[in-house]
Amino acid sequence: MTLREMNAYKRLPSPAVAADGCDLVLADGRRVLDLYGGHCVNTLGGGDRALGEVLRSQWDRLSFQTNLLDHPPRIAFLEAFAKNLPPGDWEVFCTNSGAEANENALKIALAVTGRRRVVAFAGAFHGRTAGAAAVTDTKNPQFPSAPFDVVRSPWGDATAVDGTVAAVILEPIQSLAGVVEPPAGFLESLRKACDAHGATLIFDEVQTGNGRLGRPWASQHFGVVPDLFTTAKGAAGGLPIGLTLAKSQIAARVPAGLLGSTFGGGPLVLAAATEVSRRIAAPGFLENVRATSAALRKAALCLSEEGRGAARGPIERVRGSGLLLGLVLRPGNAGAAVRDALLARGVLVGTSDDPRVLRLSPPLTLPPSAAAQLAEAVSSLTSLEVPA
Repeated sequence: MTLREMNAYKRLPSPAVAADGCDLVLADGRRVLDLYGGHCVNTLGGGDRALGEVLRSQWDRLSFQTNLLDHPPRIAFLEAFAKNLPPGDWEVFCTNSGAEANENALKIALAVTGRRRVVAFAGAFHGRTAGAAAVTDTKNPQFPSAPFDVVRSPWGDATAVDGTVAAVILEPIQSLAGVVEPPAGFLESLRKACDAHGATLIFDEVQTGNGRLGRPWASQHFGVVPDLFTTAKGAAGGLPIGLTLAKSQIAARVPAGLLGSTFGGGPLVLAAATEVSRRIAAPGFLENVRATSAALRKAALCLSEEGRGAARGPIERVRGSGLLLGLVLRPGNAGAAVRDALLARGVLVGTSDDPRVLRLSPPLTLPPSAAAQLAEAVSSLTSLEVPA
């Protein structure tokens, strides 16, 4: 009798066997700088001692409990998480993943508006479950039909919002699409249109949240506050979590029994999420995110320390904010080939759905000095012909 994993992932050739801060140790013995951070998950890096102690301590006291009983980690989480929130009164529901968080945001919007149309955008990725997949832009639909009506709009177009729309859902910066930023005025136009027509505005902050843009949330970064927002990935520093946030006036209208989760909001995961929230709020933490972002931008473009001169090497420009950055390659370069060349030089980056865009989403604890390693790796590519 044998058991093999389904062939769902195209993995790189050398497995990771250990993590130390912002470095990975591969099975072949190489130590590489991790500028991908496990798809925005490793907020505090690998093996963070403070987080490890929190988990060990919580495991010894209460590792899991049914949601029929309250527990101290929930109280501590609500207090710590509230300190980073956008303005207003909010309520949260806990699950296990970004897809679940988005499903629940959509359920809430449909229920409180009594409508069944949702506006989603070209390039979007919101998850692989039925509702989340329905508002995801993919060439291969994952379910025969959507559980609600979907209006698909071009990125940057707010004109589809009318009185029949229950919700508009979007990533404030589209990560998988290639770190695509919102056009000027787009988020403001969506906010105005939703207010005018009684629709709910949902920000999918699975990747942009938890300090990744150099502010706690994209709503603070862009100055536009949604009615609901979701997060997951980095919110618990490596443990599965999904969070759906709704303004209190919306949460008050959620029908009883609409939401539920067996594992969501367990004490161990919430203890981890509390530690992450506290670290994000700590003095200097987000300042480091912004400083490291600036250093990585210069390094990727092979600019001088002062940021002067023309960009060299295979990278044409950098887009994104904080530590969610897209490296746009010059024509003739393929993302996967440049990714592999950088890995051979000791730096791990990610690809995207755009074959000319690489992604950086490192731990938020990465120091600005680490950018020198990226600069060295990119500089060594300047004389290479990287095949498209």
